[in-house]
Amino acid sequence: MSHLQLDLQNLVRPNILKLIPYRCARDDYDNGILLDANECSYGSCIPMEGDMNRYPSPYNFDLKEKIAKYRGVRKEQIYLGVGSDEAIDMVVRVFCTPGEGSLLITPPTYGMYKVRLKKLLQEPLEKFPLSSKVVRVSTQAKWYILKSCRTFSQVVADINNVQVISVPLTEEFHLPVDEVVDAVTPQTHVIFLCSPNNPTGNTLATDRIIALLERFEGIVVIDEAYVDFSTCGSLCYLLDKYPRLVILQTFSKAFGLAGIRFGMAIAHEDIIAIFNKVKFPYNISKLTASVAHKALDNVHLMEANVKSIAEQKERIIEELEKIPTVRKIFPSDSNFVFLRIDHAYEIYKKMASEKGVVIRYQGSKVHCKDCVRITVGTSEENDELLKTLKKTIAELDEAPNGSV
Repeated sequence: MSHLQLDLQNLVRPNILKLIPYRCARDDYDNGILLDANECSYGSCIPMEGDMNRYPSPYNFDLKEKIAKYRGVRKEQIYLGVGSDEAIDMVVRVFCTPGEGSLLITPPTYGMYKVRLKKLLQEPLEKFPLSSKVVRVSTQAKWYILKSCRTFSQVVADINNVQVISVPLTEEFHLPVDEVVDAVTPQTHVIFLCSPNNPTGNTLATDRIIALLERFEGIVVIDEAYVDFSTCGSLCYLLDKYPRLVILQTFSKAFGLAGIRFGMAIAHEDIIAIFNKVKFPYNISKLTASVAHKALDNVHLMEANVKSIAEQKERIIEELEKIPTVRKIFPSDSNFVFLRIDHAYEIYKKMASEKGVVIRYQGSKVHCKDCVRITVGTSEENDELLKTLKKTIAELDEAPNGSV
């Protein structure tokens, strides 16, 4: 199978291929005297704008049309979900056979795919039980033993009874294409990538992603949750050439609408048709769809916020560069700053528990020793962040033996 082919017969679970899409009450008729769906014809029990007593559109074609125009794709290429998390779960359920299939992730990455990773050097493989998932991930013969971590991310794999293969990004957080290709098995139907990456903030190089698409015969998923903050732009333009590419996006970040839980998968029409077979009939509520419509009618407001966030991010970086204990600030195409700093955990803990300023400690993740992630806030929030950070560092320096 070449990179130009989409062989769904071999990629999709056989029972999924046999599914027939559920016929909804609104599939055929959506106006007139509607007495077909056992809705309450007397209306909502509370004052509401709109006909909330009626089921929503099962496919939201008008909303997909707006998204398609904004992203430069076709509406038939769009699947709408309750956040991009639903789209992630959809990918796993459609392409990974329970008890047989596997998916591959590249940590450090979004917690939705996270597993606990333990690097072991100079240990005989016979030491580990056969149930351990062992994957060779580098030419230096380093081995990684993967064990489950009961986060929501692992729940997706656990529910679907799917193995997770983990191949870390390089120390500079680049995609190691050769190692990824070497690690996949015939049962690996999906690779998840995050670009711009969370928690590191960098955009994965397009040439490396294309190289992976050329060499891997399964589904490559690019999570673009932070793409609107990046000057690199979306990879949606690759969809027509690479039909096994799936792109995930969300309204939770740049659009500032995390509360409505609205995301999407953008992919080949045949993949979207499969997703529509599996999805719940009315997964996007009328309230969610209404807010999403308004957001797309006011993209200029989102773009203004993105510009302000970029300006504030540069300001934070400039101030961080003045702090001697900050060892490295990583390039960021997102709405956060990722940095390595002395006493990272102590700073995080003290700021959160004593100062009421909460950042994210990332030091337990591969290649992230002494790292924290700081979301860019408002100007006032960033003032408080910088003041609190500098004060906390000073207090730690003054404490005996660096104790908190």
